Amino acid sequence: MYVKVCGITRPADAELAVSAGADAIGILLYTDSPRSVTPRRAETILKSIEGRVETVCVTTTRSPAYLREICSLRPDAIQTYHPMHVPDRFISVSGWDGISPPPGDADRLLLDASHGRGLLLDTAVAQAAIAEATVPVVISGGLTPSSVVGVIQSLHPAGVDVSSGVESSPGVKDMHRMQAFVAACRGSSR
Repeated sequence: MYVKVCGITRPADAELAVSAGADAIGILLYTDSPRSVTPRRAETILKSIEGRVETVCVTTTRSPAYLREICSLRPDAIQTYHPMHVPDRFISVSGWDGISPPPGDADRLLLDASHGRGLLLDTAVAQAAIAEATVPVVISGGLTPSSVVGVIQSLHPAGVDVSSGVESSPGVKDMHRMQAFVAACRGSSR
C-alpha cells in the first residue's frame, strides 16, 4: 500500500513522515492552500529527505512558467489539477474528481473530489472511478488513522494520501498521527 503524506511545510515534518514509514511526501506550490510553500522552502524540504522517499510537488497552477519552476526543483513526481504537460522524466499524477473522464496522460491518478479540503469521497463514485481507471488510483480526502482502514478495505486503491488527518494544526504534522496512519495502512493490506 503506497502511503503519501501531503502538505509538508517544514523539513522537520518531512523527516517525521520518513521516520513514520511513508512512501512519499507531497509539497504544495502555487496553490491557494495555507500549506503552499515557496520554491525556496520546497527546495529545502526536498534536500532534507533526498533519495529516501518519493517526492511529489503538487500544484493547481495553469502557468507553464510556474510548472517549469517546479520542474527545476527535480521532485520525483508532479501532481497537477489542470491539463498541463509534465515532462516524461517525472511521474505524472493528475488530480481527478472521479466523475469527469479520467485524464489520459497520467501515470497515476489522485482521486480527491474535495481538492484538498479534507472531505470524504462518495464510496460509490470512488468504486466506479477505480474500476474505470487504467492507471493506479490513490485515494485522498478526509482520511485519518481511524478512517483509512475502512476506505482501503472497501475500495482497494493502489494507495492513500493524507494531509490534515495527520496534523496538530494546519501545515504542522503530528508524529503520532503519522505513525498511526501508516500502521493502519500497512495492517489493512495484509
